Amino acid sequence: MNYRYNNGRHCGGRYPRLYLAKGSEVRKFTGENIPGFAAIAAEVFEKRGKFSNTYYLLVLAPGVRPLYFLSPLHGVWGDDLASWGEVAQVLQVPVEVAQKIIRAEYPRTAERLDKLEAFASEIESQGATTETVIVSFGRPTNRQRREEDYWAKPKTAQTSDGRTVVVEPGPGPDWSKAKAVAPEGAKVLDCRHRPGMHGGYWAIEVAVPIQSDEQADK
Repeated sequence: MNYRYNNGRHCGGRYPRLYLAKGSEVRKFTGENIPGFAAIAAEVFEKRGKFSNTYYLLVLAPGVRPLYFLSPLHGVWGDDLASWGEVAQVLQVPVEVAQKIIRAEYPRTAERLDKLEAFASEIESQGATTETVIVSFGRPTNRQRREEDYWAKPKTAQTSDGRTVVVEPGPGPDWSKAKAVAPEGAKVLDCRHRPGMHGGYWAIEVAVPIQSDEQADK
């Protein structure tokens, strides 16, 4: 099987990564032959300054699958995945292998997943489960910027059972250090910024304990 790969920079300063998987074994492609996994059939370098790149035509050994990684333009690979189990499922490799790859390539994603699973384990030990809520906001209007202290004010969203989730920025205000102030037990897992006019957009990912029926009745 032949596979085409280009290692060039994408807009936004993003670089792809390529791993090759054979069963539970994985190897990172770094521009050289990988015995038992792949051989380079063609290699073409294009000089374009910071966008210089190399095109590779790889011949993959039987049973070898390419694992191609490229972060979205305004985010990090894995932003849309909620557990290490989901990562392993997407990559079709054992969890420990998925963790090794992501910890090496995307430490922010690994840190977020570790926090989410630690929080979920803590909640489950108390006989409860969690829900992930995204508090999304940004690009205030001119009126909001003139009349309101938009970026310093808390922002809200709702859980599936109608509870209000409230987050507020860190000192500054600094939304990269946001914290959850409601409901009780909620915890910020990740703060993602996307550039745009008037300060761009923020997505604050919050883990919220799910209420039991008894708690809801109180």
